[in-house]
Amino acid sequence: NYRLTWHNAVAHYDGKQIPLTGTELSLLEMLARSAGQPVPKTEIYPRILGRPMGRYDRAIDVHISAIRHKLAQEGVEGIAIESVRGVGYQLVRLD
Repeated sequence: NYRLTWHNAVAHYDGKQIPLTGTELSLLEMLARSAGQPVPKTEIYPRILGRPMGRYDRAIDVHISAIRHKLAQEGVEGIAIESVRGVGYQLVRLD
């Protein structure tokens, strides 16, 4: 249980509200649904951005960076988004 929920298009973790854009919220929700499992970028791009990943495309990396920053800004310490080299990203619990 990651204690991460969505209500009225806002993410909440352990009583803290996390202000995210729609794209960031969709991305975090996708990672949470596969928590502990790597989610390939090739799967993220079409589902979140509605297009395939380009050769030098960094759009998802930028969104991940923004989510990480906002989690830190809100003092969320129980979860993290890890990079999985050559694959994509995964949401992990830090307890």
